[in-house]
Amino acid sequence: MRLTPRLVVAVVTVAAFVVFAGTLVRATLYAPESEVASSTLAALAPARAATEGELPRQLRIPALGVDAFVRHVGLNAEGNMATPGNFTDVGWYKYGGVPGLRGSAVMDGHVDNALALDGVFKHLGDLKVGDEIYVETASSTNLRFVVAEVTSYAAKDVPLERVFNAKDAAHLNLITCTGEWSRDSNEYAERLVVYATLAP
Repeated sequence: MRLTPRLVVAVVTVAAFVVFAGTLVRATLYAPESEVASSTLAALAPARAATEGELPRQLRIPALGVDAFVRHVGLNAEGNMATPGNFTDVGWYKYGGVPGLRGSAVMDGHVDNALALDGVFKHLGDLKVGDEIYVETASSTNLRFVVAEVTSYAAKDVPLERVFNAKDAAHLNLITCTGEWSRDSNEYAERLVVYATLAP
């Protein structure tokens, strides 16, 4: 089949439209949340005692094929942990624990992009106890965490103390949405949490 100039123009136009539409969807559906600055939380954050090199940069979950950039997020206008501004990155709660240090480091990510395209944590629920999770720090140190539990809660029943404030070891807790979509509340009904602990 010969490619006529008209056909080439048509193909290029369609390709450009697809790229533009994809970019528009990402920008519209995952515009960064308006974060609320908190000097009090910043002053108390465990990250103040960490070096720049100890802060997280990349999250890898071999069992799921996840290799995601880590954004540092705080609180949104509703007072909840903010989420990444796109569906391919994960967010680390910068006012909470630092991965690899004693305490609970929490990361969140989207399950989808609201148009049936997978988000970074789409298959988070497929993790099994014993699976490995790696966090690469800004100094290129790779920390290995091992999954201890995978569970879900009703959105309003997430045990925040356990997820954010366990201090008995170095924990990494991953959270995303799951369950049925509620048109009334415009959110998923449940939250999936993966609890992992730093490997010896």
